[in-house]
Amino acid sequence: MADKTDLEKIVNGTAQIAVATLTKNGQAPDVRIVLGVYDKTSDQVLFMSSAQAEKVAEIAAHSQAAFATPQFGELGYARIRHAVVEQINPTPEQLDLYNNKYPENAKYAAHSDFFALRFKEQR
Repeated sequence: MADKTDLEKIVNGTAQIAVATLTKNGQAPDVRIVLGVYDKTSDQVLFMSSAQAEKVAEIAAHSQAAFATPQFGELGYARIRHAVVEQINPTPEQLDLYNNKYPENAKYAAHSDFFALRFKEQR
């Protein structure tokens, strides 16, 4: 199991995170690749999405989620099976954290919805 320091390095070292939520009817998982960042202050993984995206409707219907990262060097990968995802109003510090990692998306991020993945288990 990765500790929080490893999790921070893994999530912030890779751009893509696969986030699985349930379809709106709750009948199946639905996985999408998002650009995420680990916020060590809140101990959450943050990502953004267009307000019109189907994933936003799925999150509104069901807060259960799981996520995984690709392999990151010797640290391995992160896989969290039991997470809660919710829409957030990011703090200025969270926006800075996201925009510093993805400066090319800053203009898009200014007009998108932000989400936080909360979890207890770490792998």
